[in-house]
Amino acid sequence: MLSKQLQNTGETFIAALMGSPEMDTFVKTKAVFQANAELCDLRKRFSEKSKAVQSKQLTGTLTQEEIDGMRALQTSVNSHPLTIQYVQARKAIVERLQECNAAVSEEIGFDFAVAAAPQSCYG
Repeated sequence: MLSKQLQNTGETFIAALMGSPEMDTFVKTKAVFQANAELCDLRKRFSEKSKAVQSKQLTGTLTQEEIDGMRALQTSVNSHPLTIQYVQARKAIVERLQECNAAVSEEIGFDFAVAAAPQSCYG
């Protein structure tokens, strides 16, 4: 069980992180990214096209036209302004989390993120 001081420090740290401009921007941008009907449709069409291309690739019936169609959809998704904003916001929060991990790790003397990560069956 955590000491009360450690628990309070952790809660303060989490509150500061959740209140950071990077987190605020990420949360808002993600919500807009996920709610935009046009982008949702593009992402759905790309996912469906991608699955169809993979299936046809396995059977050897894939055409260049189908590959080009999938790439065009992928470009549409990736170049959409909301996708660009979301990717930038995600990059910013990941950088902030990496900074936090470095600070915590320095304080405790080992890589906090590695120690806190869930263990996988692959090691």
